[in-house]
Amino acid sequence: MNISEPKVSVIIPFNNVEHYFEECLESVVNQTLKDIEIILINDASTDNSRQIAEKYVQRDERIKLLDVDTRKGQGYARNRGIEIASGEYIGFVDSDDFVKEDAFEVLYSAAEEDDTDITMCMACEYDDINKTYIYSDYYSMTALNYFEGRVFSAEDTKDIVLNMNVALWNKIYKRTYLQNIGEKFPEGFIYEDLPFFFGTYLPAKRIKFVNKCLYNYRVNRKNSTMQQFNNKILDRLPMVSLTYEKLKSFAYLDEIRNRIQGWIIDDLFHRYTLLKENYHKEFFFQMKKIFQGLEIENPDDAFWKTVYHFKGYLLVMNNTFDEFNQKVFNEYLDIHEVEHRLKSITVTNEILDGKLHLIYGDIEKNYKYTEKIVGFADSRINKLEIRLSEMYDDLVNKIKTAGVQSSGYVNGEDISKNFDEKIKLINSDIKDLTYVVYNDKTELKACLDELKEKFDLLKSELSDIKRINENKFEILSTEYNKRQNDFELELQTSKSDLTNKLSALECRLDEEKNLNVHNFELLKQMYETKLVELQKRQYLETWNLKKEFNENIKQIKEELSSPFGRLFSGHKHQEK
Repeated sequence: MNISEPKVSVIIPFNNVEHYFEECLESVVNQTLKDIEIILINDASTDNSRQIAEKYVQRDERIKLLDVDTRKGQGYARNRGIEIASGEYIGFVDSDDFVKEDAFEVLYSAAEEDDTDITMCMACEYDDINKTYIYSDYYSMTALNYFEGRVFSAEDTKDIVLNMNVALWNKIYKRTYLQNIGEKFPEGFIYEDLPFFFGTYLPAKRIKFVNKCLYNYRVNRKNSTMQQFNNKILDRLPMVSLTYEKLKSFAYLDEIRNRIQGWIIDDLFHRYTLLKENYHKEFFFQMKKIFQGLEIENPDDAFWKTVYHFKGYLLVMNNTFDEFNQKVFNEYLDIHEVEHRLKSITVTNEILDGKLHLIYGDIEKNYKYTEKIVGFADSRINKLEIRLSEMYDDLVNKIKTAGVQSSGYVNGEDISKNFDEKIKLINSDIKDLTYVVYNDKTELKACLDELKEKFDLLKSELSDIKRINENKFEILSTEYNKRQNDFELELQTSKSDLTNKLSALECRLDEEKNLNVHNFELLKQMYETKLVELQKRQYLETWNLKKEFNENIKQIKEELSSPFGRLFSGHKHQEK
């Protein structure tokens, strides 16, 4: 097969996934779209993954294998894959996942039809422990249902862009589009798909969504990168910071700037709560630096009440790490735990109310239906009685018309006797029918009464449960309010202490400033005084030197004016 210009290049980095790798490769090599290129990047595997890849390379000429000697991460591997890809479109598969057999055919057909930059599909989670499929709004991308079957731009989805599945494996990208925008994966980090998604999605003008589950994302597997909350979770910080810079660079997102900032606050604070304690300090300082870079202008705005961890943001901004970690953080988590329990009780009550309403509706519906049956039976009895009465009258009229005499004989036959017997039989049938209908009606009413009794009992039980939950809610609300008040008081006290410390520091600085000014003035005066003294001293020394010089000149002149001096002077002249 000529694969010099394949329709899709599928890039699969792998590292130590021998238990899942064959299932992944089988799902890719057996695609209904045959004209594909499969690029495997071995990120320094130490198990049998490399041997499995080599086996498939020998079997399928569409597969290329690239080895990386030392592990450099998926970002590096994917960048190398993009560099050597030759397909019209580029797709990605994680080596522990698997795809539907028509995944790339469906995606490619949709992309080719409208010449898209990016084409996306739904994804399903596959629980590796329970062996079940899970459908969620996030991976199913239900936010995009409105755009199904039409071409749209990233700007069209600005109101839902933060709800998008940022993974790259449920998307194919036009290769020339990636080359034109020059977007690359950050190398040496996990969470590298976060900035890559926004870097590729936000400038896109032609995007399409296929509302089909074509990708199976394996969850709950051992040794998964995303299951290890070790120091690698620190990578979330630079990746979120890089993503924020990309989000800020698009003017059409300015109107949702607060939502972007809230999304970053919730994301990072949530990661902090998952992190092992020995990584808290490093994460705290980097998180605080990012929070400071958000430059939130009006923290009292009503919007911030909708941000789940905004109180946590304020705690980070207004406390040192020791203050935050030792007392405030634990109290904050306790309050959020109570909030969660309150919400759970509220949801439970709402569910019970809904079930009670449904049960009541069913019973009411059955009650009305039973009443309708009983009414129908009564109507049938009445109609039957009327019909029998009409038949009786009709027979009587026929007898009279036939000229029945008082003796009751017609053509030698006693009609009245036979008639009376028939009337008796009919009356007996009526009684039997009436008895049956009456019994049925009685049974229906008994069933109805039993249903009503069960309903009343169930209603009573549900009311008891609701009352118990309301009591729990009341207790938890009281506890929550108390903790919240204590927490607010402690926070206020901390703020007050910080304010007092700041004021004291400012006073101290002012005092030191005043003292320094005073010392400066004293030093200036001392300098000026010493300068004057020095000038006087210099003047006196100069005057003394001048006086001494004049005296010496005078003395020399006197000596020169003497006979001996003249003789000495002549001798010197001769020497010269």
